[in-house]
Amino acid sequence: MTELETQLMTALERLSAQFEREQRQHAEERQQDAEERQRLSEQVEALQQRFEQHAAESAILRRQFERLDGRMTGLAQDYETLAAMLRELWR
Repeated sequence: MTELETQLMTALERLSAQFEREQRQHAEERQQDAEERQRLSEQVEALQQRFEQHAAESAILRRQFERLDGRMTGLAQDYETLAAMLRELWR
């Protein structure tokens, strides 16, 4: 082999080794990206479930509040009626 062929062969081997390193690095990055997307997807799903659970709990609390509000309104009316009756008795 001539000196030029030796240099060319050495350069090609270096380029080949560099290409393989970069390919491995790129594959690792793709794997890391895929794992990150999976992790984020799982987090989104967990957040969606928590949101749905909170929405359901909120609806239950809203209905309970409405019932309690209705009872308090009725109780306030009964109290007013009782107070009026007592005022009449004390006159």
